[in-house]
Amino acid sequence: MKQLNEISINEELSIGAIVTFLNDKIPHLDQSSEYDLVRPPSSDLDVFSIDNRRHTVNVKRRIDYEQICFNISSLPCRIPISIAVSIHDTIYVYILPIRILNINDNPIKFSVNRTTVEIDEHDEYWFSTAYSLPHATDADGDLITYSLYLHNWNEPTGLFELDTNNNNNLLLKPLKKFDREQQSLYLLRLRAENKDQRDVSIDVIVIIKDINDNPPRCEHNEMLFSINNFHSLSIFKLNVTDIDENDNGKLEYSLINPLPGFVIDRFNGQIIFNYTQWIRTKQSKLFINITDFGKPYRLSTQCIVEFKFTFLFDINLKVDDEKKNFISIESLDLPIGQLAIFDRQARRTCVNCSIQLQTSLNDLFYLHETTKDLYLNLNSILLIRILSNNLIRNENLPVHITIHVSDESNPLIVSTKNYSFVFNLNKEKLLKNSNLIFIKIQENIFLNEKIPLQNYFHSCLNNQTNELILIDSTNTFDIDKNNNLIARKYLNIKQQSNYELTLENNQTDEINQCSMKLRIHIYDPYSLLNAYPYFSQSFYTLTSNNISQFVLPLLPSNVKYKSSKPDDITIDEKNASITVRSSLLFLSYFYDFYIEAIDSQISSLSCSVPIRIYFGINQQSPRLSNNLTRQSIEISSSDVMYQIQAYDPDLAFDQRSNSLPPSIEYQIDSLGNLEIERYTGRIFLKNINQSTYNFTVILTDFGQPNRLITRQRIVFDVILNEEIDRQEIPMNISTTFILISACIISIVILIIIIIILSMACVQCQLSAQKSMSNLSPTTPDSCLIDNEYITTTTSLPRVVNREQRIYPTVSNDNQRTLLEQIHIPPPSLYSNEKILTKQDYHHNLSMNDINKYLERFEKIYNNSSEHHLGEPVGSVV
Repeated sequence: MKQLNEISINEELSIGAIVTFLNDKIPHLDQSSEYDLVRPPSSDLDVFSIDNRRHTVNVKRRIDYEQICFNISSLPCRIPISIAVSIHDTIYVYILPIRILNINDNPIKFSVNRTTVEIDEHDEYWFSTAYSLPHATDADGDLITYSLYLHNWNEPTGLFELDTNNNNNLLLKPLKKFDREQQSLYLLRLRAENKDQRDVSIDVIVIIKDINDNPPRCEHNEMLFSINNFHSLSIFKLNVTDIDENDNGKLEYSLINPLPGFVIDRFNGQIIFNYTQWIRTKQSKLFINITDFGKPYRLSTQCIVEFKFTFLFDINLKVDDEKKNFISIESLDLPIGQLAIFDRQARRTCVNCSIQLQTSLNDLFYLHETTKDLYLNLNSILLIRILSNNLIRNENLPVHITIHVSDESNPLIVSTKNYSFVFNLNKEKLLKNSNLIFIKIQENIFLNEKIPLQNYFHSCLNNQTNELILIDSTNTFDIDKNNNLIARKYLNIKQQSNYELTLENNQTDEINQCSMKLRIHIYDPYSLLNAYPYFSQSFYTLTSNNISQFVLPLLPSNVKYKSSKPDDITIDEKNASITVRSSLLFLSYFYDFYIEAIDSQISSLSCSVPIRIYFGINQQSPRLSNNLTRQSIEISSSDVMYQIQAYDPDLAFDQRSNSLPPSIEYQIDSLGNLEIERYTGRIFLKNINQSTYNFTVILTDFGQPNRLITRQRIVFDVILNEEIDRQEIPMNISTTFILISACIISIVILIIIIIILSMACVQCQLSAQKSMSNLSPTTPDSCLIDNEYITTTTSLPRVVNREQRIYPTVSNDNQRTLLEQIHIPPPSLYSNEKILTKQDYHHNLSMNDINKYLERFEKIYNNSSEHHLGEPVGSVV
């Protein structure tokens, strides 16, 4: 027996393949008459055969390394074969070790396609817990490495990691506590790879096991249900959720405060209302306890449900419905309808009802609290606009009325009903029957400015023979012989916006007797109410930079926008934007036009607003019209303290005084006792508690690219005029004493007038050498009192308030004409600046005294029954 050198072969050689040649291994093999393999000890090792013809060892059957060598205790894997050779009657045995080499012919694989891992929710010991994962196998015995991914092959950073260093165990370790309600399932991929980069993966499904850690939750903390049917049962379903699962999310319902008429289903949470068992109480809330069936502890919560009872009240608005919903209003003093509310449960008229009235025309109506009668609201902005429009005599108002009724003891017992009517306003008939006149007056008019009272519906105003008397308890207005309304006090909408006056005549004949009520509405031209209801501002100031973004408010279908200059600027009907059509506008500094909102249903509500577009560059800051530094102001507590006037130098001269749109915005830095109107510059005193006011007026213009600002420091020395703020004469003074005093004062005033007229004649002669063509009514050497001129070579004192403003006119045959050849310096508007005069016996009386006596004389003289000439002796305009 001899040992041959070992040879190596790969597994899985094909059957019949030559393993080795024996000629070079066994000597004298060619002399052998016979040789063959000795039978192996096991059939598993019988894998080779001898080819005597070619003297080779061949593969007899499949050689599988994994099958053969796994049964061999020692490695490397060797199969020794024994070859018996007979030479000259001697048998020789040769042992040939054949080493089987392993090739990578088997795939890497897992024994399962997926595995499931269950992790406890909110596990407090997550950091010390790990979960086993299956290993992959490789029959070739290659080294396997593992990696963990999410289902999208991203790494599970912050969620999980693999532990492969624990006694060859493959473990999944969580990296935090998990909330099942946040995410209940994670899908991972476990990937195995050998040295030849062959890989395989399986799904790892991580399930977060639920614990009872969430109480039930209502959709809202408080839910509101409406009950509008009392003939049958009403059923309401609570929307309650528990995000736990199984028994942890199964709920049970119960009432904490049972109310008559309400029951709740224990398991499905349905609330059932039975009207026949309901008793009205102040309580309208149900408190409901909701509990789950979780373990080890049951969790619960409380839900609140409110019920709104909409079926209880029967609402009926009774109106003159002879022509369906077309109602003619005959008088403003009479109700146009009556509201009746019936309580169905109490079976009587409701006595504890709170009523709210809403209409499509804002505050057009009001409801009398006691009688429940429906009236037109005479203070309504819309109604005043409609009734003060004398050009349209007949108008129809389509109105939608909504009536809300609630129980005062329980505001959730409510009912609502809607009505639609068309109210016809025959203004001529309506105003005559109501004996009313509606007038709108702008608040910043000049004192003594005349407002003509013309109303074709009332013959008293249009009859020139009637001498009307105005009864005004506030002493704010007066009336002249031509039926012109005159403002005697400053108008301030913040103090009073509506006045109710009476007009009467002196006729003793009952047939010609006239008496009318005059309703005056004071409005601010810069207020939004002036453009109500279709515009969002009373004026618009735009620039060429923002004009493309500017959009007007959208209008109802019955209202259309219209441009006052459609050739230059148009308005898009769909999106309410404006477009500049003329390129020439860009060459000007600014451009003014109007936009009208035309109402096709109610023409009186049509309105317009001015718009100014700045195309040029703003270059000059605003300036004061008068140089103000320190002023001495004489005021009364009810008057405007002062009016500051400023202008924008960038605007043309004829546009500086245009009130709409304004060119300057006024502000002051002191808001304690002073108040200034934003666009007029009028200054009011809130409290007269100091004699000197030191403040800064801030003037801001409009324009692009920036609005320019001017600040001017101003000091006012205030002197309280007790005479202007005097009280009315007590009513208990006898009429005889008043008449005697009036006559004495009249005689004194006549003497003063004669003296002043004589002065005027002398001064006219002295100034005859002046060139009349070069003089204007504003030169500083004339003044007017009682419609006559008095010329003087000295400067007269300036007026102390707006009642004392003096205009250059002359009276000749009851006709006033301007004296163009005489000049008077224009006083600073609302200024009280004093100018010292020369010591002259012609000026022993101050202008303040003269005007005061003239005003008093004129009032007494015009009201005197002995006045038969038809003209006052004097007037201050």
